[in-house]
Amino acid sequence: MKIKSLLTALVIYFAFLNLACDAANSVTSTKIKDILDHPRDYESKEVTINGTVMNAVSLLVVKYFEIQDDTGTIKVVTDKLLPSRGEKLRVTGRMAVVEIGPERWVVLRENSDSSGQGVRSTNSGGAEYFNE
Repeated sequence: MKIKSLLTALVIYFAFLNLACDAANSVTSTKIKDILDHPRDYESKEVTINGTVMNAVSLLVVKYFEIQDDTGTIKVVTDKLLPSRGEKLRVTGRMAVVEIGPERWVVLRENSDSSGQGVRSTNSGGAEYFNE
């Protein structure tokens, strides 16, 4: 009986711990809508965003992926291995504007020298992969 109670308490503890980590990540990160609505406020500043990878593209010169939170979608330019669609990411980088022909993109340039500090980190630069 004591073992069953102990296991139940541990499961509840880890469930609350997981919720607390998710809440802390959402509080410490910038909402994508804020960046897109006011790009001049974030230009050349380091920001952190959380979201889900919607698409990943590798062109001849550049690699990027699109990340979406509950407020919007932004492109993240990276030198790292591209994440898979559906992965949950925490990305730190600098906001920039990229003009390609007549198109103008507000993008986040992923840091290549920072280290992730999450539940599970799969690389040492900027992108921290975590489970929800």
